[in-house]
Amino acid sequence: MPNKAISIFIPDGEAPVLMIVLNCLSEIKRIKIHVMSNNKDIPMKYSKKVFKFYYKPKTENGSDYINNINEITKNQEVDLIMPIFEDSIRIITKYKNLLTSPNKLALLPSHSNFEKAINKNSLTNFLEALGLPYPKSQVIKINVKPDLSKIEYPVLIKPIDSPGGGLGIEVFNEEREFLKFLKSIDSKTNYLAQDYIEGYDIDCSVLCRNGEVLAYTIQKPNMYGGHKFAPQISFKFVKEDAIINQVKTLMKALAWSGVAHLDMRFDENAKNFKVVEINPRFWGSLEASLFAGVNFPYLYYLSSLNKTFETPDYKLIDFMLLKGLVKSIKKNKSQLLKLKFIFNNTPIKYMLSDLKPTIYRSCRFVLRKLNINN
Repeated sequence: MPNKAISIFIPDGEAPVLMIVLNCLSEIKRIKIHVMSNNKDIPMKYSKKVFKFYYKPKTENGSDYINNINEITKNQEVDLIMPIFEDSIRIITKYKNLLTSPNKLALLPSHSNFEKAINKNSLTNFLEALGLPYPKSQVIKINVKPDLSKIEYPVLIKPIDSPGGGLGIEVFNEEREFLKFLKSIDSKTNYLAQDYIEGYDIDCSVLCRNGEVLAYTIQKPNMYGGHKFAPQISFKFVKEDAIINQVKTLMKALAWSGVAHLDMRFDENAKNFKVVEINPRFWGSLEASLFAGVNFPYLYYLSSLNKTFETPDYKLIDFMLLKGLVKSIKKNKSQLLKLKFIFNNTPIKYMLSDLKPTIYRSCRFVLRKLNINN
């Protein structure tokens, strides 16, 4: 634990992972978290975990965004500038030369490697060059007829710039279905056609510095959200040497610094693990890693300030996000009686210890419903 107070500035408070990042950081005593957001009405501004909240309207260009960061960090004592999601990381890596306090910036990849990791097409080409297993892919460009001879069925289709949450992903079992889809797609969207891998999903979360993996966890989902490609909402932590060795090779080649979450899949036919996607930011199951013994946001703080620590081990626990808990209780009401599991294997303790954001979020939801009904 730190000897003095920690002051962290999060410039993208509108990010959907803000709450879980705050929950992880709240485990550290004597911490002050400053949050900037382009949404002045986020529920987490009422959280007791936020020391100061700053509203800055959404900017039209990256330099204005950096100016907002400079203005706040100039007037506040901040130890670390910690962006937590894609948009902010993209802007900061591109315009970090405009920062007045670049020495306070958290570990981040180079802008070119960030773009290489986040773009599904460039990542596929990079994996091929490295000789790492990946699903065979083909870009479906706007108004360009794809080479159907290279498509093997079943084929998985996803937007190149996916909105996340598994949205826009579909699987087609035969050419007739695929051709029908091609005729119906938005002419402004490029897609990636990818071999559908028979097998199971498995993910790896990492913290790196200059390509070295400093901390990691591996998890295998056992429950998903509302559809087949929705984010996982319940999972089990596992150990798998083949995965971490593969991930270390990839992160070293990218000279990666910062956090990342890799979506992978075990190929039942090839008997290997394939990298499907890299999310170059904090992820939705971050709290689960905390419960398993790895506090990624705090270790991110330490590594960004060049403080050393041993690679933490993690427990092989089961964990449910709140959506997973609700879904489980709906299926079996007796799950409500498993209080030890609920408090030790779900994030409900954080919700109960910081009720203001939840109450505000609930009231806003009710008001929206009433307005719709009227």
